[in-house]
Amino acid sequence: MITMVFIIFANFLLFIISFSGTILNSYLLYKFSTRRGVISGFYKLCLVKTVPNIVVCACFLIWAVPLGSFRVKNDKVPRDANVFVGQLAGAGSYIFGPLLHVGMSSNRFSSLYFPIQIMKANRYPITTISIGVAFIIAVVFTVIGLPKDCGFLYFPETLEWLSEEAPCAIFQYDLLLYSILGCAVISNSMNLATAGRLLFDKVGGMSAADSKVRRKKYLVTYCQTVLQDCLHVLDMINSTYTWQIYPDSIWFQFFCLTFSFASIHCFDGFVMFYFHSEVHPKWMWRKAMRKKSLILVVAMSKPSTFS
Repeated sequence: MITMVFIIFANFLLFIISFSGTILNSYLLYKFSTRRGVISGFYKLCLVKTVPNIVVCACFLIWAVPLGSFRVKNDKVPRDANVFVGQLAGAGSYIFGPLLHVGMSSNRFSSLYFPIQIMKANRYPITTISIGVAFIIAVVFTVIGLPKDCGFLYFPETLEWLSEEAPCAIFQYDLLLYSILGCAVISNSMNLATAGRLLFDKVGGMSAADSKVRRKKYLVTYCQTVLQDCLHVLDMINSTYTWQIYPDSIWFQFFCLTFSFASIHCFDGFVMFYFHSEVHPKWMWRKAMRKKSLILVVAMSKPSTFS
């Protein structure tokens, strides 16, 4: 049973997560796009990845939260506007993210296994072309749900994003599900291959120090890619299978079908923020430097056990 307490707290949670996600990903978009110097393909993919995160979080912030907070009836919500927002957030932006993850994984995989070929291919805008292809696919996924009874809608009375019941809507959901699972299989297969190369491969022609720096750099981007992949897979599992464990619990439904949807795009931004220290604000840099200085002082002040 939906109570006033549920309406208030659920919408409050959605506001916090969507507001945080919109601000954080907008900050990342600004910092990534204004970085000086040569930008790597992986960095470009991270920059573009903030866009679907912003779109999804903003759709919650300016559409789902106001509708739910003012308790608008489902039949009072304009279908055309509702399906456009639903398709934009729940189909186009939703598939855009995993497609970019495949690009991130392939970028790390190819640079480790085919470094010479990649250096030769850098004269061509491979990353830009892959982003363009992913964008076209995202637009197709957005458009196919716009016809009547084929879309993805927000129901403010229950605070749920649900597909309509026509065969075309079911087809779209199945296509989205298997496409994301396919992206997850491809990207994680390359991630496993990348992990194996990082753990067991010995780089010839490099000093031990250079090899260590190289390995650390690839390990950081590898961890980022894996975490981002897991977020989308987790949400698909929640929206397809997990919610059926307690189908009569409104709170369980909310966390599996709605909060999970919003939170993965916010947390995706946090993952990129964490692994890209160059975008951290100055106060975080000063705090880190003070901590390193303190550790160095303590280490130097300890008496040597060999003296």
